[in-house]
Amino acid sequence: MEKNLIESNTEQTQPILPRSAWVSNVAHLRALFRAKKALDRIEEEAQINQ
Repeated sequence: MEKNLIESNTEQTQPILPRSAWVSNVAHLRALFRAKKALDRIEEEAQINQ
């Protein structure tokens, strides 16, 4: 019985960080990167127009 309990516990181990957390983290970084690119573009245009 103890062996079955140990086997079932090892089968049910989950990754340290769930996949959904990885996906949302990547989405967050993409949004941050797009915002930075947009701000850089606005800054360049402001310097050109001066």
